[in-house]
Amino acid sequence: MTTDSPTTWRKSSYSTGTGNCVEVAPAADGVVIRHSKHPAAGTIAFPDHAWTAFVRDASEDSATSANGIASITKAGTDTLVRSLTTDVELRFDKGEWSAFLAGAADGEFDFTPRRAIA
Repeated sequence: MTTDSPTTWRKSSYSTGTGNCVEVAPAADGVVIRHSKHPAAGTIAFPDHAWTAFVRDASEDSATSANGIASITKAGTDTLVRSLTTDVELRFDKGEWSAFLAGAADGEFDFTPRRAIA
């Protein structure tokens, strides 16, 4: 998957003004995520089909990882998103993850229709 320089990082409209949140960007053939406050921590890239499964995994608070790219686990009230293929681990607090889930539920990160039209 090509992840070179995603052009538009997006945050959920439910994110607070602190700037700490899950950032999501469409890429040439999928979606990339990072932590807005810790961009140097790395990114996790999802092909389109895996992104759809990741959002479903996250929304269902699933203990299993059907997406094949990243696992989602709880550490206290934080959520850890760990790449299954690299050393990248992104830690989000309860507010950051809740904002992402609310935005995902509203379709804010569904890039497939836009890409199909382009």
